[in-house]
Amino acid sequence: MLSFLKKLKEVLYPASGTKLFILFALMILGAFLELLGIGVIMIFVSAVADISILFDIKWLLPFLNFFNINNSRDVLVYGSVILAFTFVFKNAYLVSLRYIKARFVYNRYRNISNRLFSFYMNAPYYFHLQRNSADSIRNISIEAENLSTRVIMPIFQIIIDGAVTLAIVLMLFIIEPFITVIVLFLLLLISFLFLKAVRKYIIWHGKRAFEKRREIIQIVSEGMGGIKDILISGRKGWFIEKFRSNINDLSKASAFQQTITQSTRPVMESIAVLGMIFIAFLLLYFGRPIPSLISTLVLFAFSAYRLLPAINNLINEYMRVRHFSFIIDPIYNDLISSKEQESRQNKKEERMVFKEEIRIENVSYTYPKSTQEALKNVSFAVKKGEAVGIIGPTGCGKTTIADIILGLLEPTKGKIEVDKKNIRENIDGWQKNIGYVPQFIYLSDDTIYNNIAFGIDKEKIDKSRLLKAAKVACLDDFVKKLPKGLDTFIGERGIRLSGGQRQRIGIARAIYYNPEILVMDEATSSLDNITEKYVIEAIERLKEGRTVIIIAHRLTTVKNCDILYMFKEGRIVGSGTYKDLLERNSDFKLMADSA
Repeated sequence: MLSFLKKLKEVLYPASGTKLFILFALMILGAFLELLGIGVIMIFVSAVADISILFDIKWLLPFLNFFNINNSRDVLVYGSVILAFTFVFKNAYLVSLRYIKARFVYNRYRNISNRLFSFYMNAPYYFHLQRNSADSIRNISIEAENLSTRVIMPIFQIIIDGAVTLAIVLMLFIIEPFITVIVLFLLLLISFLFLKAVRKYIIWHGKRAFEKRREIIQIVSEGMGGIKDILISGRKGWFIEKFRSNINDLSKASAFQQTITQSTRPVMESIAVLGMIFIAFLLLYFGRPIPSLISTLVLFAFSAYRLLPAINNLINEYMRVRHFSFIIDPIYNDLISSKEQESRQNKKEERMVFKEEIRIENVSYTYPKSTQEALKNVSFAVKKGEAVGIIGPTGCGKTTIADIILGLLEPTKGKIEVDKKNIRENIDGWQKNIGYVPQFIYLSDDTIYNNIAFGIDKEKIDKSRLLKAAKVACLDDFVKKLPKGLDTFIGERGIRLSGGQRQRIGIARAIYYNPEILVMDEATSSLDNITEKYVIEAIERLKEGRTVIIIAHRLTTVKNCDILYMFKEGRIVGSGTYKDLLERNSDFKLMADSA
């Protein structure tokens, strides 16, 4: 539990200690007002029944004399006013406290979600290679809220109800110490036995629910993402069954938690009734007079009226915290990583100067959790204004070297220098030079216009620059044929577009900021010959005034490059023009013949 609280403290950052102290103080004051409400009711009922009780309280006499209170009618009138004012003030304060508490908790939810999303967006590329996106989505969209509303909020409620319970018990102990000790012992014993009986089941079901939420997100994401393949292959039944199985397990875990939570109230009510009967018989056994017995029973009855909900909440909130306690670890681990990331994050610098060449020097790379090198001592240079092709069979290291040049991966050995400056010293500034066209273009369910200017607020989009990018990418003829032109919606992931149209939108997106360097990773590999022709035409336009690096295994894409580098098993096994390699390199000739 101590470890849990330490992690929770880290998660609550940047909530200041002062804010927490003020909130705790307000909660303690709320507990005092709850006790005051019980006391006022007790005094009011007792005074109406026997006015002489008031005149036995010495500090109250000046007040009674000032208002000329000397009979039961006066007590009833003035007492009703005081009672009404006390409860209106108390409840108004408690409502305000709930708002303050809710604001604090939901501000933590906002803060945790923001920090998590910022961490995931700024995390190194290799983090995403190892991490299933379902985990990140679950943490941001579900677990951050669960942590705030079902762990942090209950803990605050435990503090409030614990303070109320302690205050009432102290009051009862002062008035009836012997009876209070006996009743308190029985209450603690029964509560302990109840919690002990259900604790391991709460933890087990909590862990199960935590795992199932992640699996459900993954199944839905994969099912919706691969719907075309699933429908054609007839595998939809497998996804439906997997979803049904996981949602069934989650519903069982949630039903158990809900049942246990709702069971505490009837259990506590039964204990209260039995307790009152037990107190009555105990007082009779000790020969307590009937008027005194009734007064004591009224005291315990009014106390139980407020005490039972507090104890009920204490048990419920404790079980809720235990049920959802598993979500602290993944969020805590990511937030710790987020703080480490912030401490070593690159400064946002201006665009890195590129005037002469990009030099790749003795670069090797091994993917995390792999023992085999993806790249082995790769060295070559790309001069400014050159069109360079990187070619080779699947799995030869082409995309890996592209990711290293892009700054997404850090070499295990070696370095990438631009004009003799290591790009790792200013990754942000280096990446401002680059436009990137991947094999599979991510397109949002939006217009062509907004997909070209992806990630930019509409009012900040430079329309003239966007139109120029569309023209260079050979999109203008296609767009002219559409009724709504650039404002045409393309569907989720560009489902209403052909492969070539998607690639050209990707090219237009890459050159919107007029980058000095364009990196194209298998940009034509999934296209037919006719569509590839259009895309190659767009690439030829891009080469003017830019440095272009093209990764491909289809040689038609790189035929006009200034120089080609042939990769095989993570090494460069040949370099030169298309004609040179065709004459001198047997692997290249084999690729050309099979094209």
